[in-house]
Amino acid sequence: MSVNGDPLHSVESGKRGRNGRACRERVRYRGWVLALVAILALGALLVGMPAVQPVQARVSSTTSMVPPPVYSPPPPVEGDAPMDPPLHAQIIEYRVQPGDTLSEIAEDFGTDASPLAVINEMDNWNRLQPGDTVKVLTMSGLLHKVAPGETAEEVARKHGVDKVDLLAVNGLRENQTLQVGEELIVPGARPQREAVLAARGELYRWPLRGRLTSPFGYRWGGFHSGIDIAASPGTPVGATRPGRVRFAGWRGAYGNLVIVDHGEGITSYYAHLSSIAVSVGQTVDQGTTVGRVGSTGRSTGPHLHFEIRVNGDPRNPMDYLP
Repeated sequence: MSVNGDPLHSVESGKRGRNGRACRERVRYRGWVLALVAILALGALLVGMPAVQPVQARVSSTTSMVPPPVYSPPPPVEGDAPMDPPLHAQIIEYRVQPGDTLSEIAEDFGTDASPLAVINEMDNWNRLQPGDTVKVLTMSGLLHKVAPGETAEEVARKHGVDKVDLLAVNGLRENQTLQVGEELIVPGARPQREAVLAARGELYRWPLRGRLTSPFGYRWGGFHSGIDIAASPGTPVGATRPGRVRFAGWRGAYGNLVIVDHGEGITSYYAHLSSIAVSVGQTVDQGTTVGRVGSTGRSTGPHLHFEIRVNGDPRNPMDYLP
């Protein structure tokens, strides 16, 4: 049988050709199916996964205040153009809530209690009451109230800071006239030790431990210019704050009296002493023994008569003592 003319060979050849095409089509079909399955599987996987959140959204919120940034001075300004104050150089008024302490408020705002107390001119930060308003400076530094005729250069020199920084933070021009009573932010200024002690209620201390027997003010038809503190005879009496002894001796109804000058017109009196332990002109520290409790002069028994005077005028010692 001729191969070329064999009908069977021709049929088988045709079958092989059709089978090959069918095979290739099945392969392509499976490829598309597999690709579709892979796409569907990937889609299902993506749908099931939680959405990726931005980094900020994943950061938990906090109630604590971020500390104010460290102030860096701006470049010098040419001409008289005012400097733009930094955004963080602000004064915030905070209303005290029940349970607040000054230290906690300072911590919340990223500052220290000492400059906060000085800025608010407190005389004892432990007496903070709910409803009080506290001024908070949102950068390290102090506030300065401008006195008549005061210049920016004088303010900067007084606090030991750079004038350029002072002008920049307050948005002032060079040689600009300052308004009397205006509050300037003094960046980087630190409070003096005495100002901190006064704000903490620690500038003065009790001259001795005892029982308060007579307050300041009018009594028995007259004016009592100090307070009386009863104590045993011979109990040491300490200076309420550092100073220099102005008087030490006998003075009428006061009996044995010591007067200590603390500067700025402030003096303290220690009367009815049984003995005096200091002399005129002597410098004393806070707590230095100036004498001992007695009943000299016009006295009804052993006690200390204690006064604080400002420019000669008696003030209530209870407003100064912690």
